[in-house]
Amino acid sequence: MPEVKYIFELNPDHVLVKRAADTEDEAKFSEWVELLLDQALLAERGTLEDPNLFIRRMNQLLVS
Repeated sequence: MPEVKYIFELNPDHVLVKRAADTEDEAKFSEWVELLLDQALLAERGTLEDPNLFIRRMNQLLVS
């Protein structure tokens, strides 16, 4: 069976995408991108490779 390749599409008008795009700190921008990708994977597959990392990333961004 061939490997499944996902396409990560973003809505540039979504508030979270705008917030990530407005982030000047490169490390924080990376965290936003990883979080958005994890959310997309979670919605598509129903699971993540590292749920604990997802939770830590989410919590860091919520308090920042």
